[in-house]
Order: sequence, then C-alpha cells, then structure tokens
Amino acid sequence: MIKPFTFPRVLLLASAFFMTACSAQRYPVTDHSDGERFYNQDRSYDVEKSVFDLLKWKLAGNAQTWPESVDDNVTPNFSHSLQQGEGAVTFINHATDLVQFPELTVLTDPVFSERASPFSWAGPKRHRTPGASIEELPKVDVVVISHNHYDHMDLDSLVAINQKDQPTFVVPLGNKKCLADNNIHNVIELDWWQDYTTERGSIITLVPMQHWSARGLFDRSEALWGGFVIQSAGLSVLFAGDTGYNRQFKDIEAKFGPMDLSLIPIGAYEPRWFMKNQHINPAEAVQAHQDLKSKLSAGMHFGTFQLTDEGIDDPEKALAMSLAEQGIDPNDFIVPKNGQTIVFGKVK
Repeated sequence: MIKPFTFPRVLLLASAFFMTACSAQRYPVTDHSDGERFYNQDRSYDVEKSVFDLLKWKLAGNAQTWPESVDDNVTPNFSHSLQQGEGAVTFINHATDLVQFPELTVLTDPVFSERASPFSWAGPKRHRTPGASIEELPKVDVVVISHNHYDHMDLDSLVAINQKDQPTFVVPLGNKKCLADNNIHNVIELDWWQDYTTERGSIITLVPMQHWSARGLFDRSEALWGGFVIQSAGLSVLFAGDTGYNRQFKDIEAKFGPMDLSLIPIGAYEPRWFMKNQHINPAEAVQAHQDLKSKLSAGMHFGTFQLTDEGIDDPEKALAMSLAEQGIDPNDFIVPKNGQTIVFGKVK
C-alpha cells in the first residue's frame, strides 16, 4: 500500500533538484577530483542513485510513522570550567553539536530551521526542537560544515550565527561561494587532509568520508564533502558528518591516533539497498567506533528529521543491540538527548 504522503514527497524531492546551485569552478586534479567533480576514495561503492531509484524507494511505502513531536530535551550546560585535556560536547539536534575546549568553541553543521529543505513551506520537518537556540549558545569561534545537503548546510542558520558571533567557517572545497553569496566571507576552504590552524594553535583537518553533494539538479558532486578532526587542548575529536562505511575510519586512526571523542551518525539508513553506501547504520557506526579506537563516541543524525524509513527510536535500539553483540560498554558509545552536555577527556 502506498502511503498518502508518498507522491507529495517524491514531487518535493524532485523539485529540490531544480534549485540553483551555488556555483561550479575548477579545482586541482587529484585522486578524488577530475577538476570539476569530486569522487569518493573507493569508487567501487556506488552512491549515485537515479530518479528511478528514488521513485522505487518512495513508491514502496515502507516508511515508519513518527510521532508529530517529541519533547524530551534536557537543559544544556555551557559553563564548564575546562582545563587542558578536557572538553565538553552538547548535542543540539541532528548533526549539530557544540564542542567546547579551553581555548576553542566549535559548532558542527548548524541546522536550527524548522525544515531541512530548500523550501520554508514543505520538506522534512523537525520532530524535536533544538537543544538550545542560536541566541543561547556561547560565542562560537569556528563553524565546520561537512557538505552542502540541506540538512547540513542551512543557510538561514549560518547567516544568523555569522551575525551573532562572526566565527570562522571551515568548509570543503566548492562550498565557499555558497556562503559568500549570503554575505558570509570569513570562510576557509579545505581539501581532504588539509588543515586550518586557529590563532591559538588548535588544528582543524578535513578528512575523507564516503558521501556526495548537491543543492540543485546540475551540481552533483561539484562540491567536496568530508568530516573533521579537531585537535585542541591535547584532545582529538572526530565529527564524521554523513558517510557510508569504508576504510576512512581506519585511515583517520592511522594518521591521528585514537580519538578522544567521535561524533558518529547512527540514523537515516533504511532501506539499505538505497542508503548503504552513503549512510552508515548503527552496526557500522559501532565498527567505526572500533576502527577509530575511540574512547567515547556519541550518536548524531537521528531522531530530528524523518529522512528515511526507520522508526524514530530504531537507531538507538539497534545501536544498543550492536554494542551488546560486540561486548562494548554502552557508556562508551552513547545516544545523547537534545541539549545534553557531556564532559570528556584524554584517551588513557
């Protein structure tokens, strides 16, 4: 049976592809770029899905019903007095985390709008409110953006944060002009494995992830995507953005050593035939946690916007099962509430 919202959703997704791209330009030819488009490290993993694949998925009508809204937010604590070797992370919502160090505050993929969509009147609507508003956040020094999909690059939120704090924005190649077109000019563009050093010596490195990019019909993979390793106060933190599972987590551990904190997506993974190569599921998130030799991992990218077919609580349940199967302490890979603040420390 086809659910009533199936056809409007297909039309919405299709129409989103016709939105105007930020711009295209040429970049150096590398092992992951031909100068105009970007590619994943492992090209045998197909993340290119056609409109026919999209229709096949949506016409199947297997999406679970989410509650209209869930009110289980907790009160954040932004006022920790952090020492060298200490950090704090507050889960805001979706892929938005505030990571605090003694000399640096970083905000990841800020999305505070009501919808993750090119439209204000249609598209995936939030089922949980953010754990804190933009006005409630402490001063943000750096904003990192993993890629240009609408649930990760929300221009209204970026403009508001820029007006409030004038932070530095760190983005993958090909995304700078999109921000400049919205009067955001303090932007650093990075290629994979390139880094940006702050005035106080913290290092932010763009690392490979397995995904893709597009904001319109004609700009597929014309902007790069990735995750970020943030090194500050003697700590190493990974923000993975969106990704399928591949060798990148082992590569990151080999280069940087064990992670003190890893922010790993656990949602938006069903159906697997469509999502596997671009979004990890909870079992793969556990494998990533192990690959990274992470002291602490925290789930993200779940429970806010219904982007795929699984139920709103399925990621947390599936993660708990996978941790139990692997004999991993659930305190080592947590599923935070919106607004929850966690203090973390150095890998022993």
